[in-house]
Amino acid sequence: MSETTPLRLIKRYGNRKLYDTSESRYITLDEIARLVRSGNDVKVIDNENGDDMTAITCAQIILEEEMRGPHLLPVNFLRQLIRFYGDELQAMVPAFLEYSIGQ
Repeated sequence: MSETTPLRLIKRYGNRKLYDTSESRYITLDEIARLVRSGNDVKVIDNENGDDMTAITCAQIILEEEMRGPHLLPVNFLRQLIRFYGDELQAMVPAFLEYSIGQ
């Protein structure tokens, strides 16, 4: 999380609606994408059980962006990423990717 930007907590409801607790209003995936692009740290939690849904929500945003085109992620990268699921290296991939982008 950034030291200058407060965490934006978004609650995801069973009907897939997203609620921005900072602004007390429902929010769309496009609006979450704009928040992230502008430097906000966003955390999405399931309203019912408190599970962290941030990664899933980010993946949904990426999928929508990829469907609009032009594509940011090369197909070979996506294939390799799929291959890592269930592989013994799966646990190391997140740390490697974070290191690669300087996070």
